[in-house]
Amino acid sequence: MAMRAVNAMADNNYESVETVGNSGVILDETAATLRKLYGDTLDALVVERLVVGVFFVGVKLSNGYAGVAYTPPEVIKSAGSRILKGNTPTIRGMKAAAVMAGKVPGPFAGVIRLATLNALSVPFFEDGRYIIDTSGDTTEITSLFNKRRVCMVGAMIPLLKRLKELETTEVVIIDRKQETQAEAEAGYGTFVLPEHTTEVIARCETAVFTGASIANGTIEQLIGLVPENVAIAVVGPTAGFVPEPLFRRNVAMVGTVVVTDSDQALEILAEGGGGYRLFGSCVRKINLLNVERFQQLGLDITFCKQHQEGA
Repeated sequence: MAMRAVNAMADNNYESVETVGNSGVILDETAATLRKLYGDTLDALVVERLVVGVFFVGVKLSNGYAGVAYTPPEVIKSAGSRILKGNTPTIRGMKAAAVMAGKVPGPFAGVIRLATLNALSVPFFEDGRYIIDTSGDTTEITSLFNKRRVCMVGAMIPLLKRLKELETTEVVIIDRKQETQAEAEAGYGTFVLPEHTTEVIARCETAVFTGASIANGTIEQLIGLVPENVAIAVVGPTAGFVPEPLFRRNVAMVGTVVVTDSDQALEILAEGGGGYRLFGSCVRKINLLNVERFQQLGLDITFCKQHQEGA
């Protein structure tokens, strides 16, 4: 199964990537966790507004909370013909529980579900149940990166720029978009194509997977390639759901965001805006820490206590 995922990422046939993403095991587990946390109160929540933007989908719920999720280019590429083939129901006003359960048809169904899971998760980042670093930067958790061989699946240029300032032993960037090679290699690391994913992950000490791997459905297969003694970080706004399913899979840290101004976030997406505009105005960065996994790996997180929420 892991090799199937790697082949899909290396393939230019976008449909094969979408097929791999249809399993949704992690998202199913996330939905089950949220259903348990909400109990009967979940049934009162509906989708108040939905925006399918160029780069992100945004969902605002009737309780005022919002979530965003990355729209993979392969989904956009295949959406045109599917939209023309039939009508899809209006999502606004639908029960959040139905969307969370994946009962929304249409080409953007998976991303809409993911954004809804993220919106539903926000209240539980505010009630103290998780250990959260609020320093505002993934690289503040320096023990994951200093003096370590780092591989990143999906080129996230701002994060690569910050990693350059740390004492990493090596940074290898795996991305199937060759047009990003020059930018990714501009002093930030070594660019390799996805057919080398297995060997690169096998020799790294910290594996960084971007939220795109959640949106395109390859995250579980990628995690399956990671050796037992390697630290895993999942980063990006798309990873903004309750972390139990990822923590159970040995993810040490989830670096994501909480939407702080739901209306402004959806307005930005409606105008075709992306992550940079969101970061500048209406989201707050957080790092969800799997303390047990840090301890297993012998990594220090005591330095960030001043930024922690929860207990």
